[in-house]
Order: sequence, then C-alpha cells, then structure tokens
Amino acid sequence: MNKYKPVAVAVVLLALFLLISVWLIMQYVEGERERDMFNWQDRLSILAESQKRSVEDWIDSQISNLNELAENPLTQIYLSMDTAPEEQTEIERGQAAHLRNLMVATAKRSGLFAKTQKITSNQAESSNDGIAILDTQSRLLISARNFPKINEHIIEAVKLAGRNQRASVYGIYSNEDREPRLIISVPVKRVQAAGESSDIAGYVIAVINPELSLYKLISQQWLPTVTDETILLGGDENSSIYLSPLTDGYLMFHRAAVSSEQLASNFTRLKTGGFDLKKDYRGVDVLVTGRSIDNTNWVLMQKIDASEALHESRSHRDFILTVFLLAVFIITVGFIAIWRHSTSLRLQKTTERLAARTALLNSVGDNIRDHIFLLSADESVIFINKTLSECIGIHYEDIVGKSLHHIFSIETTERLLELKKFSEKGDVRNKIMKLSIADNEHDYHVSLVSLMQGDFKDSLLYVLHDITELKETQDRHNRLLEGIIATLVYATDMHDPHCAHHSERTREVAVAIANAMGLPDEKVSALSMAALLANIGKLYLPREILTKHAPLTEEEERMLQQHVVHTVDILKDLEFDGPVIKMIEQKNERPDGKGYPAGLTADNIMQEAKILSVANAFVAMSSARAYRPGLPVSQVIDTLLEQADGAFDRNVIAALFHIAENRSDWKNWQAVKMS
Repeated sequence: MNKYKPVAVAVVLLALFLLISVWLIMQYVEGERERDMFNWQDRLSILAESQKRSVEDWIDSQISNLNELAENPLTQIYLSMDTAPEEQTEIERGQAAHLRNLMVATAKRSGLFAKTQKITSNQAESSNDGIAILDTQSRLLISARNFPKINEHIIEAVKLAGRNQRASVYGIYSNEDREPRLIISVPVKRVQAAGESSDIAGYVIAVINPELSLYKLISQQWLPTVTDETILLGGDENSSIYLSPLTDGYLMFHRAAVSSEQLASNFTRLKTGGFDLKKDYRGVDVLVTGRSIDNTNWVLMQKIDASEALHESRSHRDFILTVFLLAVFIITVGFIAIWRHSTSLRLQKTTERLAARTALLNSVGDNIRDHIFLLSADESVIFINKTLSECIGIHYEDIVGKSLHHIFSIETTERLLELKKFSEKGDVRNKIMKLSIADNEHDYHVSLVSLMQGDFKDSLLYVLHDITELKETQDRHNRLLEGIIATLVYATDMHDPHCAHHSERTREVAVAIANAMGLPDEKVSALSMAALLANIGKLYLPREILTKHAPLTEEEERMLQQHVVHTVDILKDLEFDGPVIKMIEQKNERPDGKGYPAGLTADNIMQEAKILSVANAFVAMSSARAYRPGLPVSQVIDTLLEQADGAFDRNVIAALFHIAENRSDWKNWQAVKMS
C-alpha cells in the first residue's frame, strides 16, 4: 500500500488543483456576465425613460387639444341649452354650426384622424375614428364624420371621465374590424347661472387610431440593434394584453396568463422599473425592463433579444475561458510530466509524453483563430499555432528555434517582450495593445502566462485575440451614451430657454477650478459629468416658473428646490465612475447649513459639490438672460466673496478668482443675446 501512497496523494492534489482552478475561472466568467447585464440595464433604462416621456408627451398633447374644445364657452353654452336639435332657434343653430367648425379645427390640429372635413349632428356614420360631443346620457349630439357608433367602450369612457371629473384616457381596445382604437374623454362644465353649482353638461370624446402616430412614435429605433422592441402592455389581474404591434406574425391584443412568472410581459407589469432575463411572447430569452405611463393603466416594456445583446460579451468570455483553461491545462500537463519523470521509464515515458503533449497543443492551438506562440526563457520560438503561421506566411518548421524578430517587426517585438516586466511567474498578464502583424494594424487583447512547471518552465505563452471589431462596437456604444446625455442636457436647455448653454458653461468653470485646486483626474471627470447633468430635474418643473421674471413665491421657490430631488430620481439607477449623484445632491448645500435639501454644513459637504455650487452661481450671474444682462466677472467675484463661508467655500472662490483673471472668453457671456 505504501508504494501507491505518493501516487494517491499526487492524484488528490491534481484533482483539487483542477477543481479550484475551474471554480475560480467560472467565478470570473460569472462576474463578467453580471457586469455586461448591468451595462445593458443602464442602456435599456435610458431608452425606456425616453420612450415613456415620448408617450406621455403625446397623450398630454391630445388632452390639451381636447381641453381647449371642452373649455370653449361656445361648447359649454351649447351643452347647457338642453334644447333638442329640431327645437333650436336660428341663433342656436348658428352656434351649433360654429361649434362644428371648432371640432374640425381641433381634429385637424391633432392630426390623428383619417378624415375630419365633414361634421354631422345627432348620428355618426359607420367609420373608425373621430371627435364627438355627447350629453350626460352618452347620446351623440355632434360628431366628426368618421366617429364610430356609440358602443360599450365609449359609454365606459364617458363614465370614467365623469368619475374622475377631468380628462381621462380610457385605453386601447379592439374594434369590430380587429383594429386598435384609443379613447380620450373630457367632461364639459355646465354654464353656471346665479346661485347654481357647477356640474357636467356633457363630454368631448375622441376615438383615436393609434396606428397613425402613437405606434410610429414607439417604433423609432434608438439603438444600433436589430431585435430591440418597445411594446405597450395592459391587462388585469388574470392576464397581460399586448396593446401595440408585435413581430413574427403575432397579432395585437395577444393575451398572456399572469400565472407564467417567466414571461417578460408579466414581469414588467408586476415589477415596473425592474430588469431581468425573461422569455417574451415568442418564447425567446430577452433582457427586459419597464415603465408605467402616467394617467393610464399602461406599462411600457423595453426589451432586446439576449442572443443579440450578449453576443459580443459572450464571445469575449469564451476567449477568456479558452485562455484560462488552456493555461490550467498546460500547468496540469506539467504536473503530470513531473510525476511521470520520476518513474523507472523516465526517458521513454518523457519522450512519449512530450510527443503527445506537442500533438495536443498543436491540435488545440491550430483550431483556435487567435495568434498563439510560446517563447523559451532565452526568447526563442518554441511553438506557434497554425493561425499565426498562415498570417505571417512562414511555415512552422522554419520558425521554431528562431528569434521573435522573424515573426514580427522590431517595434511589435519590443512591445510584446516588454510585458515580461509586469508578469510574475504563474500569473496571467492581460493588456489591450495596438499591434502591426503582417503589415496589418489591429487592436489585440494580449494574454501572457509565465509557465512554472515541466519542460517549459520559465517559458512564456502569448495569446493574441483580435478585438478590433469589439473595440469599434464599444466605441459606438460609448458614443450613443454620450449622445443620450447630450440629448438630456439639450432638452433641459430647451425647457428652460433662459439658461441655454448653462450646463456646458458650468462644466467648463467647474473643471477649471478643480484642475487649479489639484484634484485627481478621476474626480475631475466625475465632477464634469455632474455639472452636465445637475439641472435635468428641471424638466419636471412648470416652464412658467423657470421663465418667470418676477420674484418667485414661497410655493414656487419650494417647487424649484425640488429639481434636485427630481434629478437624483432620474439618475439613481445609473452607474457612474465616481460619486456623480452625491455631488448633484449636495450642490445647493451651504457651508453655514442653510442650504437644501439636507441642510448640511461645511464639514459634511464634499469638495466637488462645493466647486459645483460656486461654478453654478458664477455662470448664473455672469451669463446674460432675456430679462437682464450678465454681470461683469469682477462684480460676480466680489458678490461671491461677500458670501464666502456662508453660502460658498472661500478656497473655491479664491481658485476661481485666479482663473477668471486669465479667462477673457468668460466676459463674452455678458453679451450673449437670449431669445
């Protein structure tokens, strides 16, 4: 038994090594997968928020048009007459004719109906969509020619508006021709006589074909992908209903039972705002997130096929897995070689082992499309795979034993050998490098393994994986994200025209101050992003507050201060390189503790937030507005110094003072003409 004990120990140790190595590799691969999932969560969340805003803006626009008609005095007077059409006077009939013209104008302005030129009273022709005026008993008084016959959906829409006492979105349903229709109902207030209380005299009803505008709106492509899809969902506690067009021949109004927890539609409705890997209506794995649409029972589902979204990351993980497993395999073979070398048939077994190992290494290497080569301790070539041999046009037999200069240019050789300085024995060294091979320059992921055991001890295994296309794709994705951020900033400037270019100028000043104060590059980068996004929460504020020339009331001031909370809510689910959200959250805090929203004092406010506060105030005072010119830079600095240690940090103002003396271009802001 004793003679087999070393063998048993060796087998146990080898098995443990393999198990631990494979476990560590799998842990690393799983970490890569989770990172890719987080990246897609950010992208789909941004897209879902954008689509949600587009749908809500569309609904608000239609309600606004209908409210104008419902609040028109002529509409209210007509519905308050309570006179049958055949009993109307000449004046009343004239009022009805004028009201028809108003309905035509509203229909044309909405642009949602197939035909709106002809108006009839008392009876709607058989058609699909249109605008109509109904009394409180849901009886048709005046309608557009295309308005459908009164049905149960229209009656329910009238009841919904009556319960809500305001404009209401009934929802999307299927008409008799299996076509989608959307109903918006608006109550019309009765004209009040002296001593009477206001009540509802009737309703303005719009039956809309969402295929003419709403579906086109959500079908716009924002990502350079093929399988991303935006879908509106409705339903009840028993089933989910698809309310917008589907792909692959699936009919609209397709139902899915809520008992199936793995369906993307059910997940989206039950966990609005969540993100996960689920199956869609086709049974295909998709990455999905969702957002609820305000003032409706709809949920917007944003999804993309997992096979497309994770294709590049899976290819990258497969490459990493191949390299790691190859390294584990070579080390394992080395352990086996040492053990076999100690037997009585050492020479014969070693020869057979080397031949088998070489054949296996060649077989593995020749079937991998990466460039693989092995260097000895004296930097001579031991092995190159078939892919590399074919790329450089030199046969394997003609290169083994020669210097690396015979394969690559002098510059490429020196850069590859330089990796030895950073590679410890047994470690894997990874680096992204731009290399020229066979007169073609590409981006490569270079992995270097220093072997520790066997006949190849102290040898260097290089694996060069061409990531040119992957890098180009990543660059496109980064440009897309930058474009989305730029769009948010532009939308903020458009919403608050008095502050156009404010975000870019604040970033410029904040970065200049941070560099002058010697902040590290990573903090400067995070501060730059915070300055750009600091004011996007103003999109939630009424425009009349942002553009008001007179002093704000206490209520308006409170609403304005809420823009910080709105900004944090918009950005809280996104990942940034650095505490970007924390900087934005503290930008309106004051060293004396009188700031908002938390009332922090100087010691509790991060330095970047103090810089952002000063930069924001400087830009606001020195930039021209429609209602006032910009202040001179020197006067702005004096104003800030007067509030030092109270509203602003003195050290930051001092840094700004030195910078402003040499920045003549900042003075030009005073002359900018605001429209």
